Amino acid sequence: MVQLRKIVPILVGPTAVGKTSVSIVLAQDLNAEIISADSRQVYKHMNIGTAKPSSDELDAVPHYLVDILELDKVYTAGQFAEDALNLIADIRSRDKTPLVIGGSGFYIKALVEGIFDTPSRDDAVRESLEAEAEKIGSGKLYERLRKVDPDYAATIHPNNIKRIIRALEIYEVTGKPATEHFEEEHQGIPYPYVFIGLKRPRRQLYERINLRVEQMIKDGLVDEVRSIREMGYTGEENALQTVGYQEIFKYLDGKISLEEAINEIQKNTRRYAKRQMTWFRNQHNVTWFDLDEYKSRDEVVTACNEHITKE
Repeated sequence: MVQLRKIVPILVGPTAVGKTSVSIVLAQDLNAEIISADSRQVYKHMNIGTAKPSSDELDAVPHYLVDILELDKVYTAGQFAEDALNLIADIRSRDKTPLVIGGSGFYIKALVEGIFDTPSRDDAVRESLEAEAEKIGSGKLYERLRKVDPDYAATIHPNNIKRIIRALEIYEVTGKPATEHFEEEHQGIPYPYVFIGLKRPRRQLYERINLRVEQMIKDGLVDEVRSIREMGYTGEENALQTVGYQEIFKYLDGKISLEEAINEIQKNTRRYAKRQMTWFRNQHNVTWFDLDEYKSRDEVVTACNEHITKE
């Protein structure tokens, strides 16, 4: 078991690549505790559709920032960065290694580079954008966001109207894209860190995504969403503006068939994975490990471990 207290490893990669499986063994090797940087696993009740770690995996290694919020709460990148920094300090104080793992690029960017404190809110601007969204729909606003802030647009779902409006609000109030605005204050992680990334050939990753979606349906994703609706949630909540949940809400509303919902989830998840890879390649200095090049998970873990301990 490696004692690694001076550096913070950050494990990234697209959805369905296999981060959770690798992270459990890597954390055990590094005497680490895991800080989840997943913007949806932070919520309760969203288990199957977010591929949340199993109870056995959660028991194998301490996990933080998983299952901490109800679905009507909003959890920002800034809040994540603050919570993660406190957790990193606590984990280090106990002679453990904090291992950050996730696919939410904006969360990780906020942790590493900091978050801005400059005022960027304007009720009138936001209300105007909300009225415009009702009139023309999220698609056209998303296209506008892609023109003024393509990096941020690449991190969010085209139907996540709340985040689209927030990003456009920042742009209209400050005159700067949200990504540029975030970079103005660098109050990020005060410890040395190293990025390691997991990837697979695109065709293989897409096949894994398709199979995982089918397995989610077998595991009860429809019942999970139905249960969420029975709790009183409508699908309009920010937490539920998520691939997998939006499509099943449409199915439960009778707007599409289950087969159409499955196809849409697979297609939208593949697109999301592509955006994740683009983000991490453009934003961070990541050392990538192609899982297709290793014979076993243990070989991958050993390679990652060796790279981390060299830093």
